[in-house]
Amino acid sequence: MKSVVLLFLTLFSFTLHAQNSANEKTFLKDIPYKIIENDTVKLDIHLPKQNIYEKSPVVVFIHGGAWAQGDKEIKYHYTEGIKDTLQENGYTVVAINYRLVSKTVDIEEQLNDCKDAVRWIADNAKKYNFDTENIGLWGESAGAHLSLMVACTANQSKEFPTIRFILDNFGPTDLNKVLKTNASWFTKKTYKLLLPKLYDIREKLIVAMTSFDINTHKEEAIAVARQYSPIEHLQTAPKTPILILHGNRDFIVPFKQSKKLHRALNKLSVTNKLIKVKKGNHGFTKTDKKEIHHLIKETFVFVQQHYHKK
Repeated sequence: MKSVVLLFLTLFSFTLHAQNSANEKTFLKDIPYKIIENDTVKLDIHLPKQNIYEKSPVVVFIHGGAWAQGDKEIKYHYTEGIKDTLQENGYTVVAINYRLVSKTVDIEEQLNDCKDAVRWIADNAKKYNFDTENIGLWGESAGAHLSLMVACTANQSKEFPTIRFILDNFGPTDLNKVLKTNASWFTKKTYKLLLPKLYDIREKLIVAMTSFDINTHKEEAIAVARQYSPIEHLQTAPKTPILILHGNRDFIVPFKQSKKLHRALNKLSVTNKLIKVKKGNHGFTKTDKKEIHHLIKETFVFVQQHYHKK
């Protein structure tokens, strides 16, 4: 009996060691891509687990957290499932940090960080075997907003890679609506009652993102929020294909934000698909495994459809 137990433990230890070794080969953590003043901005590289392509297509993951918190670690059930599926099918996932909004960092600097991360990927393509002809953006919540803004406003010349697709997971598209910059007294009262924590950070977030106090410089704050709303840039933006996943029980970023984007994209004949996650909350934390599996499959199919063959 003891020998059986020892054999089992030996096999388990060997398997665990093999898994850890494999993870070490495919996971490169905390690589600096930008140094500004005393701040080093980093990214993680999740390399392919199978070498299917001569050069690996890249999906850039931009995390959420209301622009003021969060981290590049991919740790939630559905995001981890998407990442694993991409890696298993020859894709590299590059998860980036960006400076969080504060008294010294506004939304323009966050956007610049995200663009600089994409430029870093292009500049280091040879070292990591990246395919710069196949770069897509993937974001959740605030990260989805930044993904949309990168694609809408990036210089689409030789200096900046073409973005092949965007994976938009419940991203804000109209900041004035999300931040309720022009809300009535009744709306603000209701908002405070239903979402007190969000209401408490609302004014601080508006100041941090726009550099204007909504109480003393309302028009200026509204103008900046409009400037950084993806919905305002669609007319002049490249027609980048977009997959939108959004729950109809999302009380942080309302589902109608994505419906509005979907309608606007259709009017402009931009390839897009909106998947409504029934009873889905913000982050899909209450969505069952079967539906999560469906979302992962739909995401991968969309990514494959927009792989650019040379």
